[in-house]
Amino acid sequence: MSLDNYENHSRPELVSFDDINYETLADVQKARSSMNREQWIRTYALRVTRDALIKCKHYHQEDAQEMCKPITLKYLKMIEDHRLEGYLGYQKNDPSK
Repeated sequence: MSLDNYENHSRPELVSFDDINYETLADVQKARSSMNREQWIRTYALRVTRDALIKCKHYHQEDAQEMCKPITLKYLKMIEDHRLEGYLGYQKNDPSK
């Protein structure tokens, strides 16, 4: 993979359910895909943190509880915030509707 593709890569637009017209299906689909993409990124970050924690515990073995404490605390905090929720619950309970 070359870096030329990275420089020409355009990031998708972030669209919130708060800023769309619910009568337009294209806007609703953009908001749905944007929300799914952001949740996928957060879930992947959680997976990377979990893998780092596993590697830390394998490396330190007896001292893992002491040496891996910052990663463990970060992972526990991320578990609370980074769960997959989907777009449907947010879309139906949107306070701006």
